[in-house]
Amino acid sequence: MTKPKPKPVAALEVLPPDTAAPDTQGAMLSIDLSASINAAFTTARTAADSATNEARAAITAAVQCGDLLTRQKASVPHGTWLDWLAAHCPGISAETARRYMRLSKRSQVTDLTDATSLRQAYLATGVLPEEPPRDNVTPDANAPVVTFTRGLDQFRRWFHRRTEDKPLAKWTPEARRLLRNELAWFKKLHDDLAA
Repeated sequence: MTKPKPKPVAALEVLPPDTAAPDTQGAMLSIDLSASINAAFTTARTAADSATNEARAAITAAVQCGDLLTRQKASVPHGTWLDWLAAHCPGISAETARRYMRLSKRSQVTDLTDATSLRQAYLATGVLPEEPPRDNVTPDANAPVVTFTRGLDQFRRWFHRRTEDKPLAKWTPEARRLLRNELAWFKKLHDDLAA
C-alpha cells in the first residue's frame, strides 16, 4: 500500500532587505514583508484546511475498510482469517485490520465529525485507550526521587566483575591512575552529598 505523495507547497517570495516602505507615521521602514507574510499565512491556512480534509477522508476510508474487512471475515471459514488477510491484503497488518473493524463497528454509535486524525477517531470510539494524564507536579527538591540508578548499577556490576579476577591491588599504576581520573567527578559528587 503506497502512500500518496504530498502536494507541493508553493514557493514563497521573500523581499530583499533593501526594499523600503513607509510606516503609519510616515517614517521609512527598512523592509516591507507584508506581501510575503500574507502569502505564507494563506499557504499555511490552505495546507491546514487540506490536512483536515485529508484526515477526515482517511477516517471515512478506514471506517469503510473496517466494514469491508468485517464482512469478509464473516465469509471465510473459522480459523482462516489471518491467513486469508496475509494472502489477499498483504499491506494490512492483523492489528490494523482489528483496529479498522473495531472503528467501523463503534463509529455507528460515536460521532466522529470532530476527529481530525485517525488516532483521534480511535480514541473517540475506544479502539485505543485514553492515555492517563501526566502529573505535572513540580518535584520536591527536599525529597528527590532517584531515577539514575541503572547507570550506577551497571558501573557497580562492571567493577565487581573486573575486580573478581584481578583485585585493585594487582592493577598497574597506570590503570589505577586512569580509573581514578575517570571517577574524579563521582568522588566530588560523593563529597558534595556528604557535606
